[in-house]
Amino acid sequence: MDGNEIKKNRYMPGLDGIRALAVFVVIAYHLDFEWVSGGFLGVGVFFVLSGYLITDLLILEWANTGQINLRHFWIKRAKRLLPGQILVLIVVALWLLLFNFSRLDILWGDLLASIFYVTNWWFIFNDVGYFSNFGEPSPLLHFWSLAIEEQFYLFWPFLLLLGLRFVHNRKLFIGFILVGTLASALGMAYLYQPGLMDTSRVYFGTDTRAFALLIGAALALCFPSKMFEGNVANNKYLRISLDIVGGISCAILFWMIWQTNQYEAFLYRGGMVLQCITSAVVVAAAVHPSTWITRILGCRLLQWLGVRSYGIYIWHYPVLVLFFPLSGGENSIPHILIQIGITLLVASISWRFIEQPIRYGEVGSMFRGIWRFGSKECSTTKK
Repeated sequence: MDGNEIKKNRYMPGLDGIRALAVFVVIAYHLDFEWVSGGFLGVGVFFVLSGYLITDLLILEWANTGQINLRHFWIKRAKRLLPGQILVLIVVALWLLLFNFSRLDILWGDLLASIFYVTNWWFIFNDVGYFSNFGEPSPLLHFWSLAIEEQFYLFWPFLLLLGLRFVHNRKLFIGFILVGTLASALGMAYLYQPGLMDTSRVYFGTDTRAFALLIGAALALCFPSKMFEGNVANNKYLRISLDIVGGISCAILFWMIWQTNQYEAFLYRGGMVLQCITSAVVVAAAVHPSTWITRILGCRLLQWLGVRSYGIYIWHYPVLVLFFPLSGGENSIPHILIQIGITLLVASISWRFIEQPIRYGEVGSMFRGIWRFGSKECSTTKK
């Protein structure tokens, strides 16, 4: 490779599989399936994965150029996240305007908070519980996690840049991150009050959930994706070790999703940290290009779902509680299938015709092509 060529992140299909499974357990939890009483932990998996990928991307840019272009990073994040989110907010607002106008006034604050990515703090200050909703839940309740991720995207690149520039000892820098991780975990444990039904302050707080993102960030500094290339990727013992610890971590993760619930003190006093650590190990195993975990999680179906997981996540809750709610009684299989089908359809349309064109700048090219075509037609007509 030419010395002036800039390396790019390789595609890691196993990570799309992790995304797919994480969004699946969250949806199953929202559908009240008893066998996923801990399905809300899927959000923690997303946090760890986001912390890893963003940090890995930024340290690769640092390695290539010796700097981090913060403006470029934030523009790319906005192009990736805003189109789908704004579309959801517009559709929800129009739906309420046309079919449930009385709720529009109640949910106006939720809409504004979602636009500015402060939904989690909005719910905290308004005592909106994630697990103790009475009456009709907000169709934007799930946007709390997007708010935390966006707040992370806003501040973490700057902090990472400072660390890379002034803390030249990588182990020391990782130590600082782990101190922040510990402070966040201790904050969750301290603020949690056993027996309290409303855990919104602990569950929604950016400070009390930061440990998940920081665990992912620390993983990226310890095991960047570029590490698993060449001779390292061909190391049989490393591959076998990652398969073993990754398999054990998968088992622990699925056990927690199956056996825990939102009211267990264990989760708020170290359990979620354990879940995030096991998620990080699974991510590390999935980053390696030739582990069995990568082969399983990188199958075509999980890739397809993982690529569209963002859209699936932001659309599923409005579909469940607003567009196609259950009229009464328990969810039936046909009703569940229709809800999931609508979610996948709308998310796919959004991904294909809204998110991808805007993300890769194809909208401008399309309009320029239409303009040139129209100009040619006008010239021909004049002649």
